[in-house]
Amino acid sequence: MFSIDLAIKFGSDEIIIYRKGMGIIAKEPAYLALTKSDKPKVKAYGLKAKKLFESEANQVTVYRPIQCSEVVDEKMAVELISNILKNVILDKFTLTRINAIVAVPCALNEGQLLSLKRVLQMSGISKITFVQNSVCARTNLDIDSHSHIMVVDIGAYITDISVLNEYNFSFGRMYFIGGNDMDKSITTFIADNHNLEVDDQTSKRVKNEIASLYERDQYRAEYLGLDDNKKIVKHEITANEIRVAIVNIYDLIFSKIEEIIKLLPKDVMADIYNNGVMFIGGASSIAGLYEYAKKKLDLPVIVPENPSDSVILGAGKLLNSDVDYLKIKL
Repeated sequence: MFSIDLAIKFGSDEIIIYRKGMGIIAKEPAYLALTKSDKPKVKAYGLKAKKLFESEANQVTVYRPIQCSEVVDEKMAVELISNILKNVILDKFTLTRINAIVAVPCALNEGQLLSLKRVLQMSGISKITFVQNSVCARTNLDIDSHSHIMVVDIGAYITDISVLNEYNFSFGRMYFIGGNDMDKSITTFIADNHNLEVDDQTSKRVKNEIASLYERDQYRAEYLGLDDNKKIVKHEITANEIRVAIVNIYDLIFSKIEEIIKLLPKDVMADIYNNGVMFIGGASSIAGLYEYAKKKLDLPVIVPENPSDSVILGAGKLLNSDVDYLKIKL
């Protein structure tokens, strides 16, 4: 039987798949598009589901069977994952043995991991090894293997803060703070300061286009909103306004980092003060994060060139290396 090796990351609302020897082969929203009826039927999966919802929101609804790596609907999760696998694996699916490293947040409990494992097995994956996101991301760093480092993964819905020594996970906590909260804060800011109504998707778009943690950044983005008379109005927002709307969320994350550092043994704390904090995840891509975090935390700060893909690329390195990742599983 033909065998292939994959690395899979379940983000807050996205599934990313890396194939050994090929690199990243899929980035799909973790969505199903369901018909609006008494007995909903699946009309599309992943990116097609998202596009269908954007064009036919009155006919379909979006459903997320996996949220922040946690399975909330096993049957629908199997439909989603097996469909994505069939679309991206061109080999004869039924004659292929699939082995996978699966990157997950640090705080999933045994029951949640078992549920995810069942779903993956029913989706056609034979051998599954769970590895923490932070362990995967750390493979991208060239530091003393016996020294501790902190990894902060800021996703759409959660922030995962972990401390690890080489491939050994030492400590971690997960907080329900993330990019989605920033989108809502921008929506509220626009309503309060521009007197316009926008949805969170519009706020997310302008955030992704121009958001910055630099003070007085005057880059601008246009958006459409509804005024008090429900008339569509075109308006502009600056990067500095977005900063005002979301900086408190970053400050909250930094306060959680400081709380965790105070809980660490002195030798581990000393390592963190020497090696610093690595920021990964989509919300770590914002301009000015390096300078702002360095000032707020008074620690060395590491922001990879591609924070959004640090976990999946690190998991890919585990697939391609001689490291026995079975020994570093959860």
